[in-house]
Amino acid sequence: MTTKPYRHAIPPDILALSHERDMLRRKGQYDRADALKRQIEEAGYAIKDNPHGAHLIILPSIEVDGNVFRTSRQLPSLLDEADRCLFSVNILAHDSFEQTQRCLQSVLHYAGNYDIEIILVDNASRDELSIWAAALQHSDTRVHVLRVSRTMGEAEARNIGLKQSLGRYILLLDSSVEFTGDVFTPLAKTLANDGVGITGLHGLHTDDLRHFEESQRLNVEAVDILCMAFRRKLLKNVGFFDEGYRFPYYMDIDFNFAIRDSGAEIVVTPNLPVACYPVLQHAGLSDAERTRLTRRNFYRFLEKWGDREDLLEEE
Repeated sequence: MTTKPYRHAIPPDILALSHERDMLRRKGQYDRADALKRQIEEAGYAIKDNPHGAHLIILPSIEVDGNVFRTSRQLPSLLDEADRCLFSVNILAHDSFEQTQRCLQSVLHYAGNYDIEIILVDNASRDELSIWAAALQHSDTRVHVLRVSRTMGEAEARNIGLKQSLGRYILLLDSSVEFTGDVFTPLAKTLANDGVGITGLHGLHTDDLRHFEESQRLNVEAVDILCMAFRRKLLKNVGFFDEGYRFPYYMDIDFNFAIRDSGAEIVVTPNLPVACYPVLQHAGLSDAERTRLTRRNFYRFLEKWGDREDLLEEE
């Protein structure tokens, strides 16, 4: 089953505000123009200026457990609220129903007596995911579904899940993974050490901040986002994912380095019972487009961290 694509028309009042803003900018009245820009953005539209006038883009709305927020900016952050469970398991899905179903069911199966919640971010999937997830949410109070109306960039989509998480620990999963045993006990044991910032399944090592390879060592420069866990309170110090990363590559490494810069260690939790399957998200991109997006993220990472040899692990 698939859903049909939909189109939204921009309301006449928003178009009128945009036209008025264009006129103000031509007259050099930038303060009043900026005030109108903020009004347009609050209504749910992004503005891309060009020589011929503004181009309006409809921003994604977000439905959280049945409540609709017009933009991600309007979605409240629960970061300052007290922990309500031990683990918040964050899963991001886009047109990967069967993988997401397998992943989520394995998490619930091996949760045991652990107090967990599942934050499922449906990034505007066009498959059966929304119907299945709604039924699961109705039958299991641990499951919370955040559905995005239009596809978001990777970091922004991850961040809306982080903002709604209430666990002492946050576990980020790619929908391509499957638990084959108890993952929560070893992760909680590792994170009980206050010196550990991030832990997870696959460690990455670099000697030069330009080439990253999977490492068998316990102490590493980064843990990838296939299975990554950290204390929720760390987000108060380092912030959320950099939303300049619309594609996943280097987004997770960037976040790891922000954690390392706060003084915390990045360690692998060995022998986690997790099976990994091919990642389906972004599978439809051509090799050329994938290369272009990866290169853009790489340069963004280098601009921020390319001269930070002090953050490398000592040999």
